[in-house]
Amino acid sequence: MAKVKERQENAPIKRRRRHRGVPKGLTIALIAIALVVGGSLGYLVGHQGDGDLVAERDVQLASADQRIMELENMLTSMGVDPNADVFDGAVSPLDEETTQALSGEDEPVNNNDVLVAGNDMETPAATAAPAVVAEFDGVEIMSDEVLAAYNESVNRQLLMGQDVSAQADTLLEEALNAVIAEHIEYQKAEELGLTELSAEDEQAIDEQAQQAFEEQLTFYVFNDGSLTDDEAREAAIERMAEDGTTLESLRAQIEENWWEDKLREYVTQDVTVSDEALQERYDTLLSEQEALYTTNPEQFEYAHRFDDSVVVYNPAGYRAFKQVLIAFDDADAARAQELLAELNGLDETQDAERIAEINGELDVLYAALEPTADEVLDRVAQGEDFDTLVSEYSQDPNLDTGSVREDGYYVCATSTSYDPAIVEAALALTNVGSVSTEPVRTSAGLHILYYSAEVPAGAVPLDEVRDALEADVLETLQYDAYEQQLAQWIEETEVVYHREALQ
Repeated sequence: MAKVKERQENAPIKRRRRHRGVPKGLTIALIAIALVVGGSLGYLVGHQGDGDLVAERDVQLASADQRIMELENMLTSMGVDPNADVFDGAVSPLDEETTQALSGEDEPVNNNDVLVAGNDMETPAATAAPAVVAEFDGVEIMSDEVLAAYNESVNRQLLMGQDVSAQADTLLEEALNAVIAEHIEYQKAEELGLTELSAEDEQAIDEQAQQAFEEQLTFYVFNDGSLTDDEAREAAIERMAEDGTTLESLRAQIEENWWEDKLREYVTQDVTVSDEALQERYDTLLSEQEALYTTNPEQFEYAHRFDDSVVVYNPAGYRAFKQVLIAFDDADAARAQELLAELNGLDETQDAERIAEINGELDVLYAALEPTADEVLDRVAQGEDFDTLVSEYSQDPNLDTGSVREDGYYVCATSTSYDPAIVEAALALTNVGSVSTEPVRTSAGLHILYYSAEVPAGAVPLDEVRDALEADVLETLQYDAYEQQLAQWIEETEVVYHREALQ
């Protein structure tokens, strides 16, 4: 069966089609949580008693430190400063018992009084023999399946900092109804002959699994310079497997959910987008984005870099630039970041000697990248297409997120999304089509910038975003059509409940 989805009792199930892979924004959030949990676990290990535990403690701390460094480098590679204030307090400090529960060192979450303390219901008994909690048309819903969904929901709420103790009853009822809804869906898929896989299905599943695997693997790759690319990849695959994710497990998950994709396609195959619906969506987005981007222009930059929404309004003062990034390896990137952070805190007069030492070490680091940068600049001077050079040389980790490859990055004088050196250099370019004559230095490496477009302020004409907006509206209409059909199936199904089996 597919992964359990939540719904309100007697209300339409509000779910978007599941995307394969890991969204970057979610990845950043999960890494931040991992750093916090890792730090908490390190504190616990570090405060164990002396004696025979010392050697084991040191090994665990060394392993934790290595993993934390890897996670921080992942954030750095995505243009996020792991030391930024934004992470301070982003996740509430975890007490010792909560940390043990999340790390699997204590009772399961749904049995842990620490995590659901104060609720007015008895904790579901995960260790009890499975019992029938609901049934319809010969289908029996078992307590262990509902409790698994409940446990997943509680974990998710905890990671978002929610007070589960006040929601335990609601979460359990939602889990029960979600499992029932999914069995109803699966029954309909069986009736329609959509649960059998064709050769085309098998091939599509293979392709999606490989794509999801490569996307997730990106966040596990770490190389301190001592490994070849192949060795770093193999080490990353091993770490990913230790966390429970392999190509085979991803494929199994996608295959498990494939029937639902086919059912959604069957139900929504006749849904189309009218001109009226398209215009209505455009007008709504334009009003919303004008209000949002005028007061929060950083949201405009974020929308282009990470979001999949259609941008129909441009705030004033923006231009677009593209870049070829000649990147440091992980070890040099970490060292450059460390040196630049120290340099920013020094006084030009009192710390002149140390400043000279740092700049000397930075010169050595950047010198390794300069031959490649010079090669790119030579080809620019010969009139070669910059997009071609981006594809051939750039090691920008954000290149394939949002609209970066097609449109580049959006920057204005007040931008805070980029290194100040990047903002200054991008705004110094005088004409569309001009290229920075000298590479820009940041902790990521050397950047060669290209002024790709002026961004006209105001509304983006509908015709310029028609295809993307039509796809967005179609997805919404298909979603609504499927939810209406599912609600009808649920209403038509006579479900007999045995809720007492969950008490």
